[in-house]
Amino acid sequence: MTPDAQSGVQGQCAPHVFWTRLTYQTGLLFLLSAILSAGCVSKEQYNSEKVRGLNFQRLLAQEEKRVNTLNAKLAHQDKEIKQLNAELKETKDKIASLESQNRDLIVELDTLKEQRRRQAGQESVPDSTTLSKDSGLSKEKPLSEPSLSDPFMSEEELLKILRSQPK
Repeated sequence: MTPDAQSGVQGQCAPHVFWTRLTYQTGLLFLLSAILSAGCVSKEQYNSEKVRGLNFQRLLAQEEKRVNTLNAKLAHQDKEIKQLNAELKETKDKIASLESQNRDLIVELDTLKEQRRRQAGQESVPDSTTLSKDSGLSKEKPLSEPSLSDPFMSEEELLKILRSQPK
């Protein structure tokens, strides 16, 4: 083949390659413009999203402030609960101590009552010498000391009786 023939073949192929390449470039350009235009938003839409974002930030700040306030209240209430629990423990300890003292005093009171009954029993059993001496005396019996269970006795009289009893 001659050089003219070769150039004729290339000349026929060149328009086909040109249009194929042009179609390819146009398609690529169209695809890129579609992608870029999909990522773009209008200024109004941008501003509305910006305002929306700022509103969310404001709401978040308010909620954080509220959470901090509630946490502070919770911490204060926890402190009060601990203080009240300590006071409750002290009160329970005092009650236990007073109950123990009350039991001890009841035991002591029962012991004193028993001693009093024994003394009253010994005094009421007269021996023969006392009977002969008492027969000439008046038949009236002197009043005995009031018992510890006397409801009309004052607290001072009870304490006086308790102190006068031998231990």
